[in-house]
Amino acid sequence: MSDIDPFRLSFDEAIQFFKAKLPLPSSTWDDFADEANDYVFAIAGVTSAELLDSAYQLIQKALEEGITYEEFKKGFEAASDRTGWNPASKPWRQQLIFMQNLRNAYQAGRYKQQTDPEMLKLRPYWMWRHRDSRVPRPHHLALDGKIFPADSDFWKNSYPPSGFGCRCTVLALSPRDIEREGLTVSEPPTETVTIKDKVTGESKKIPSIGGVPIAEPGFTTAPGASEKKDRKAILNNAIARMPKGLQKQVRERLKNGR
Repeated sequence: MSDIDPFRLSFDEAIQFFKAKLPLPSSTWDDFADEANDYVFAIAGVTSAELLDSAYQLIQKALEEGITYEEFKKGFEAASDRTGWNPASKPWRQQLIFMQNLRNAYQAGRYKQQTDPEMLKLRPYWMWRHRDSRVPRPHHLALDGKIFPADSDFWKNSYPPSGFGCRCTVLALSPRDIEREGLTVSEPPTETVTIKDKVTGESKKIPSIGGVPIAEPGFTTAPGASEKKDRKAILNNAIARMPKGLQKQVRERLKNGR
């Protein structure tokens, strides 16, 4: 049950997940949230194709070759200067872009591995592990070490990362692990709150603790869990909610691909 540092490994499933994304312009962070995040690489408020492509390539290099944040920062700043993108919060934004994309890809890779039918037979229990040591979310901390059946509906809307900066992860356990370690399988939280899907605008019930949704709006789907056959509909839903002027740019980018 040892934890693994995702940033020191080349993780094929994580790389495949990220490489399937398309860099697209956006106006806000939640233009391509929830399921749409499975197919899109975006930086809030960035419409420059050059900057998006440069950042995308740097993240891919980090996944494939393990480049450091400092290397990413150097390349990203150079691309920002070339394209004239210089927000006041640039240092903070750079780190968030780097870490959030790596964590999301890594967790998508874990999800793909853990939901493999053979893996589910061998390890039918999942444990939430809390890692937000600097600024812990109380409702995530409350889940630390909790074990629920892997096929529970809880995980559909509460598989981490469950918000910006969330470093929580999920460990897959076998019945032998449970017995050997003297662990207990619990019932998932039954409390829910209703929030709106950031892409579709539809209301949905999300597991919560103390009235706080475990997964924050925009993070309410397991990374990499969407069906590829639904990709077009998911992206169309997201684009339809964007400013009219940006919709044309996004659709043109989608048409050309990469």
